[in-house]
Amino acid sequence: SVDSLCSSLEPEFSARPLSAQSSHVPIGDSKQINQGPFAKQGLERGARFLLNTLLKENELQWDDLLKQICLDDWSRIKSIAWYADTEALEIPFNSDRDNFAFQSARNKLTKSEVRLLDIGVRVLDEPEFNRQVDERVNKSNVLSETSLGLVRNLVWKHATPDEMVEIYCDKHGGRNRYQGVLSHCFDQIWFEIEMEGRHCSRYCTKWNDVPIRIQFRVGGDNLFPSAAASIVAKWTREWLMNRLNAFWAMRIPEGLKPTAGYYVDALRFAAEIEREVNKLKWPRDLWWRKK
Repeated sequence: SVDSLCSSLEPEFSARPLSAQSSHVPIGDSKQINQGPFAKQGLERGARFLLNTLLKENELQWDDLLKQICLDDWSRIKSIAWYADTEALEIPFNSDRDNFAFQSARNKLTKSEVRLLDIGVRVLDEPEFNRQVDERVNKSNVLSETSLGLVRNLVWKHATPDEMVEIYCDKHGGRNRYQGVLSHCFDQIWFEIEMEGRHCSRYCTKWNDVPIRIQFRVGGDNLFPSAAASIVAKWTREWLMNRLNAFWAMRIPEGLKPTAGYYVDALRFAAEIEREVNKLKWPRDLWWRKK
């Protein structure tokens, strides 16, 4: 079962943070992996393993990797000044230990008959996020519809008629009911409720002759499929934050502390860049999320 998949893939895959001597690929809850002195290297090793395995290419830089998996958003992202910077520092990755970890992990996947078919990523930059919040009324709708839109596209590309597709999601905030948003994202078809509750909500349907069962559960990113998605999403965010911080550090070279972008520290960062933003005459919706 998918619940036992993570443990069956150990020790080559683990949610443990990376250390100087680690030879595993960090796949699991990104909050557990993003800890300690090698937190960012741990996220990068996990994300790079998945993308290199999918694209069969070990030497691509992150610009090239992300362009291939979030092509629909790429031209818009690169038009944003603070994400367009291609000179931002990237964490070194091509060490012998990374290569050893990757080969061992690929061997384990082969023995376990697990294949990575695809990865889908959406990047909502600040102005695009604000536009969608205006269009869809609130942040919750934006996040659920965006993630389920990715699910729909992947099912469309890879599912086989009459072969069951199991989909595993982490809970979307405190939400327990997903029937309406699922129907909205899958052409208004009806989803049967198998269960709805604080721990897990599960639904089933048949869409274009493909039987689908989808669940949203607390701790869902501990399951291998959603854990892999969590790692790629978290690293993509970190990579973009590197560029944002590099952009503002060039304009405010003295005393500007980088931000991770979370709310309390983001308020501090916004106050420190406000004078420079005013010089650029940028409207607030261009660089600050509404929600």
